[in-house]
Amino acid sequence: MKLLKQDTVMKKWNKNKGIITNITFLLVMTPLLVFGQDENYQGQWSASGEAFENNLILEKINEKENIYRFSFNGWRKSYDTFTKQKIKFLGDMSGDRFKVQIIDNYGYYSDDILVEVDELPLYNEGEKRCKLFFEFDNQTIRVITKDCSMIYAGYGVYFDGEYKKVNK
Repeated sequence: MKLLKQDTVMKKWNKNKGIITNITFLLVMTPLLVFGQDENYQGQWSASGEAFENNLILEKINEKENIYRFSFNGWRKSYDTFTKQKIKFLGDMSGDRFKVQIIDNYGYYSDDILVEVDELPLYNEGEKRCKLFFEFDNQTIRVITKDCSMIYAGYGVYFDGEYKKVNK
């Protein structure tokens, strides 16, 4: 009879041991999961090559919702058919309206709500609006633009690329 009782106690212990192990694991991992995912991308990022350079600046403006103000400035040397020479064309996308929210390492911006700049229309009737797609990881930010050429930048200047953090 005593052997039967010990066997029952051991079975209950083994069952509870698994539950205790799982609870301990969750208690240890929870702070890592909560705090480990809050990457801060604030600062200056750069993408460059032989004939271009782009800079991206991110400023965190809402800690809780992971929202950043962003700005781009850059240049590209391109052949100009009018002057028949290579010219350095500039680009700039800056202002308080440029904001991106990062959700699951992705962000999106669109000029859909912007109609005027300094009381002048930015787009012609029916013209597609500038869109930016961001992909974030620990080491790089990948940017893809769509329909932004000649809106915020000169001929051949795009803000597309893989940006790396600038160490200051």
